[in-house]
Amino acid sequence: MDVKQEAGKTLLHIRSHYNGLTKTEQKAAQYILEHAPEIIYQSVTELASKADVGETTVLRLCRKLKFQGFQDFKLSLAQDLVQPMDYLHTEVTEKDDPSTLTNKIITAHIQTLEQTRELVNPEELGKAIDILHHANQIQFFGVGSSGLTAMQAAQSFLRIGKRGGASTDTHFQAVEAALLSDDSVAVGISISGSTKDTNENLLLAKKAGAKVIAITSNARSPITKIADNVLIMVARENPLSSSSLAAKISQLSIIDLLNVGVSLRMKDQALKFKELTAKATSDKLY
Repeated sequence: MDVKQEAGKTLLHIRSHYNGLTKTEQKAAQYILEHAPEIIYQSVTELASKADVGETTVLRLCRKLKFQGFQDFKLSLAQDLVQPMDYLHTEVTEKDDPSTLTNKIITAHIQTLEQTRELVNPEELGKAIDILHHANQIQFFGVGSSGLTAMQAAQSFLRIGKRGGASTDTHFQAVEAALLSDDSVAVGISISGSTKDTNENLLLAKKAGAKVIAITSNARSPITKIADNVLIMVARENPLSSSSLAAKISQLSIIDLLNVGVSLRMKDQALKFKELTAKATSDKLY
């Protein structure tokens, strides 16, 4: 079946408004009509680049179509395009037995890690490790599922003696960002690279003098314009499959690379802190 027929009401809505759009809006609309399945995985920056229009044109188009913004538009499009079982995994079917399900899901996770390995730039990774090694404080920023990754990252670095942290409340994040200094590092974690709260807090951190490292799956996104250093991981998510475990595994693999890299630079000092933190929690176990 033709993609345009499968897409349902969202693309029909675009066609019904097409003649009333400006030329640049029509250009963006035409790209969406021709690449609908790809759009749900793209950021507004990436779509604008591929359609050869400005980001403001895409946002204006979304508003003309009566959507609150680009994310609202993508959610509507995803609801038309994505089958219910696709929310779990694109290859999973209702007929899969436990063995088949295991093979499919774990294979997908392995593929995500292999793809992330291919995308990691050794030079950028080395630069990030050096920045973190020399930092007196490391603050991690993320919201939603990326916020959980940020908390895990902060804990792993604390265990090797690197002080810092991560908050789940975006107001506290703003305060923490504003109080950083030139011997601090702010690490922003965002799959899309277009999370407003995360990016705004990274800008606050940068204004305070901190170095900024970004971990994202979108190399052409707003967060990369803020960061001094960018590390790319793989996460193919649409609005209906956000918070996927595969994406989190990919994020955590980057965190682990950074943590081990810094530990190797710190040598015996990192081991000392690991032993201290291990002893501090040993009596919590039966």
